[in-house]
Amino acid sequence: MGADLIGKVEVGIPEDDPRNPAVIADLVGDNVGDCAGQCADLFESISAEILSAMILGGAMANHAGLDAETKAGFILFPLVVHSLDLFVSTIAVYFVGTKKGHPQKDASYGPIEDPLAVLKRGYYISLALAIIGLYFICYNFLYIPSLPNAYLYFFFCSVVGVIVSFLFVAITQYYTDYHFGPVQSIASSSQMGHATNIITGLSVGLESTGLPVIVISLGIISSYYLGEMTGIKDDKGKMIGGLYGTAIATMGMFASGVYVLSMSGFGPIADNAGGIVEMSEQESSVRDITDRLDAVGNVTKANTKGYSVGSASLACFLLFSAYLDEVEMMTGAEFKTIDIAVPEIYVGGLLGSMTVFVFSAWSIAAVGVAAEEVIKEVRRQFKQNPGILTYEEKPNYKQCVSIVNEAGLR
Repeated sequence: MGADLIGKVEVGIPEDDPRNPAVIADLVGDNVGDCAGQCADLFESISAEILSAMILGGAMANHAGLDAETKAGFILFPLVVHSLDLFVSTIAVYFVGTKKGHPQKDASYGPIEDPLAVLKRGYYISLALAIIGLYFICYNFLYIPSLPNAYLYFFFCSVVGVIVSFLFVAITQYYTDYHFGPVQSIASSSQMGHATNIITGLSVGLESTGLPVIVISLGIISSYYLGEMTGIKDDKGKMIGGLYGTAIATMGMFASGVYVLSMSGFGPIADNAGGIVEMSEQESSVRDITDRLDAVGNVTKANTKGYSVGSASLACFLLFSAYLDEVEMMTGAEFKTIDIAVPEIYVGGLLGSMTVFVFSAWSIAAVGVAAEEVIKEVRRQFKQNPGILTYEEKPNYKQCVSIVNEAGLR
């Protein structure tokens, strides 16, 4: 933010211009935020989901009185699914590639391929391979001799998760790709000034939460009842397969998670490529290509963020369910109802909801403070070293990187 405000807006030099002392901090920040940060976020969700699914699988198998070998399959299932994720995503990466040749030097090349379509081709392959792999894993790890069709319903739960994953990517693309109405409406309102840009942007952002919540809700409910249809019962004759069905749906959503993370990494790589082109003073036709890749990279980065939010929502549900099961096992009493009419529980819910907004506010404020520090430093360098703008002096890139690094850690 600091690099763009001081460079493009205040001084009027191009984006990623080497005369901007904050340009290196800008490029590094893209990698930190969209590669390292995103991976850490999804790793947390995946870890929580694996542990809660293992707890739910063990508890369900225990209540159903299954033998030790069958019980082990339910506990190991989450680990095997995430091994499948690595396998299918690696294969899918090999299907990402463009036609040979150069569109500007080869008359027979034809129209330039849409970079997003190339990336999505690999994503569809990862989904198809994941569904095939999930069937065999469900058959080998979730087969119950007394209920020979139970694994099929669990497989359908995993397919629900794959569908939820696909819909999240599709919805996010709809709200972030410039080919669709929401982004076009923001661009149109920008012609009227800053105020209408902010209003339309906030409106689209708030609206974009609707469809993902509906998709998550349908995914949880459908996978829960598919889990119930397995016919797994406890010693009291009560159906108990529902919660594990939602756990399997969550794992189905993660069945191609590594590929989605790879798509996210494409964004900062394309952005950095554009910066290198600008700093090395390449011809404008090269920058045109990297700008198009950068635009697609913004969509893929947003895809992963939506994917992360959805996976975290499902993992949260699993953790809550695992917590209830753990309490029930420790106390020996059935614990399935949370009474929000109890003042302490109601207040706890309010405080939990509040933290999302307060932490977000503090994070946004911290970004603003860091950007101000960068702007002050760049202004100082331009004032004390006017030769920077005429290429006679080299900027102190290290100082801006240091400011942003310290602010981020703080």
